[in-house]
Amino acid sequence: MTQRPRSRRPPDLVLIGHVGWATNSTASGTRSSLGGSGYAAAFAAAMVAGDRALVGLVAQVGQDLDLQGLRHLGLSLDGLAVLPGASARFYITDHPGGTRSFRSELGVAASPRFDAFPDLYLQAAHAHLGTMPPEQQLAWLGFLRDNGFQAPISVDAFEYFVTTEPSASREVCDLADLIFINEAEYQGLYHDNDIPKPPVVLKHGPRGADFISDGVSRFASAIPAVDMVDGTGAGEILAGVYLALRTCGLPQKEALSQAVRAATRSVTEFGVDGRHLARELAAIRDTARQEGPSG
Repeated sequence: MTQRPRSRRPPDLVLIGHVGWATNSTASGTRSSLGGSGYAAAFAAAMVAGDRALVGLVAQVGQDLDLQGLRHLGLSLDGLAVLPGASARFYITDHPGGTRSFRSELGVAASPRFDAFPDLYLQAAHAHLGTMPPEQQLAWLGFLRDNGFQAPISVDAFEYFVTTEPSASREVCDLADLIFINEAEYQGLYHDNDIPKPPVVLKHGPRGADFISDGVSRFASAIPAVDMVDGTGAGEILAGVYLALRTCGLPQKEALSQAVRAATRSVTEFGVDGRHLARELAAIRDTARQEGPSG
């Protein structure tokens, strides 16, 4: 495993997820690029946080991955383990009629490496578990709590695993302090009068998102309709922006509004780090800096 200089202070926000190669096939074509839940959320969070908050990324990658793009983001990469073998690969295909197929080859990320998790990260103000197999999310939840992590932990659900592993996916949500979930995932896990235990960011695709807590819902509408090119990663972009802005002190309503704005822009191009999205994230960062924290 490659050794790097260690940060001297804990990150404000720790993002745990996968980083690898994503091949997305849509009506607009097929494209392979750097992706994964960890990369998407980290790219978005680092861009909007700027120098106001330190974002730490925890992931396992192979030696086949060029890390220059990650280093340029200003992330803390103390939790990035570079291991012999292949990085994760994800294949997502959008089919006519709105259905989607998914498969993955996790490579060196097939099993969590807790020994690579820096002790300093246990002092972070928030930890987020990106989309990954629910058994990995459960393992991370157990590791963090067993090692004294006291701050909130959020999780992102994934429709494929809600369908194939509903019990484990539900257990993850029950143990989290905040859930990011879309309508289909919500319907797959909660029925009748059953509601999530923790607060929820409920994603409505092109319509926006709700923040739901204690029976109260606050809606953030999306920007006017855009041309969809590739929707993969939009949920991770939303989570990364929302959590980074909350870490920087923005109020919940404004953070969610800006997160929806970023997610909507991300679907207009392939990948999760395109130039249109980068410009949008920079504009969000500048707006947040001007407004400043207000609770």
